[in-house]
Amino acid sequence: MKVAIMGLAAVLLWTLSASPVQAASQAASKSGGWLRIEAKPLRIDGQLYEPSCSQAEGADAAYAFWYRQGSGDGLVVYFDGGGACWDDATCAMPRHADGDPGRRTVYKAELMTADDPARMSGIFDLADPRNPVRDWSMVFVPYCTGDVHSGSNTAHYRDPQTGRPYTIEHRGWDNTQVILHWMRRNLPRPARLLVTGSSAGAYGAATHYASLRAMYPRGSAVFLGDAGQGVTTPDFFSKRNTSWNYRLPEKVFGRDARLSPEVDMVARLAAHFPRDRFAQYTTAYDATQRAFYGMMGAEKSCDAWTGKMAQELGRRQTEPNFRSYLAKGETHTILRSPLFFTEGSGGAAFTDWFRELVAGPPPSNLACSDCLAPPAQCAG
Repeated sequence: MKVAIMGLAAVLLWTLSASPVQAASQAASKSGGWLRIEAKPLRIDGQLYEPSCSQAEGADAAYAFWYRQGSGDGLVVYFDGGGACWDDATCAMPRHADGDPGRRTVYKAELMTADDPARMSGIFDLADPRNPVRDWSMVFVPYCTGDVHSGSNTAHYRDPQTGRPYTIEHRGWDNTQVILHWMRRNLPRPARLLVTGSSAGAYGAATHYASLRAMYPRGSAVFLGDAGQGVTTPDFFSKRNTSWNYRLPEKVFGRDARLSPEVDMVARLAAHFPRDRFAQYTTAYDATQRAFYGMMGAEKSCDAWTGKMAQELGRRQTEPNFRSYLAKGETHTILRSPLFFTEGSGGAAFTDWFRELVAGPPPSNLACSDCLAPPAQCAG
């Protein structure tokens, strides 16, 4: 009965303050306590934000997000991943919900059935007692804009194969503004906050961390980037700014915030919020991260990515409030996966390290031993 009342309370809370999103979502699909909320255009402080997926040809433009009310005093804000695109070639390779699974794609262009967090494992497995945040409330921010949740632009491209012009809506920043507005109006202030994300979502979590901390200035706060180490090329850096109209909060990154490379973001956040905890997870030869590094134009991207990742990870560890977990292998992301419960190559179980990060004494920096030698299939 208590669970049913809590679920009804969440729906009523939404019903009484539905202006940020379509009122029809009062009857949104619920699975495992999750409420799906359809996002609609909203004017905030005089500016109109129009939530949207990429609007790549054949893709559904509709955008939504998920919320689950927990019984604990914590709140998880999770930014999902799904690749990225930044030029004529990469943005011409969208992934559709009903697309050919054999076709090469580099970014998710629309929301998909698998985006429902109730279908995911890891921190979204609410039945496993090993999950330290299973009773926390959660906001799940899906991803379908190709801009690591940080763009606000209609970008014009030309297909390199056909010569046809096309446009992509890079609206990750705009989508998040609508979600943050809904959170301000509908959610109580948590005693504990975890801002996190996987892959592209790790960058989105960094982009929006300062705004979330301003919303919830009291209590403890933790940032965890899952498989988003910020290893990019200078060429990508300039294309990102132009194509996405890349947005970063000036409060943390200064008046020239757009000039901050991804590799500096977490260290600068840690320095700006010295009482908060910041952390990152990656495998030593993450196949997806090094593949994107190659697409950005890096030579011998396999070894080059790992070398730069290890160097920058060590540099961040000089911040007293930063921790990292470096695992063995090539897998990509951990928070949505059963790997969350089985990973231990860093010298201790990842779940134990994660538990200390969010609710215990600060964990140690952990790393796999003898794991930086390139795998046999790593051809660069």
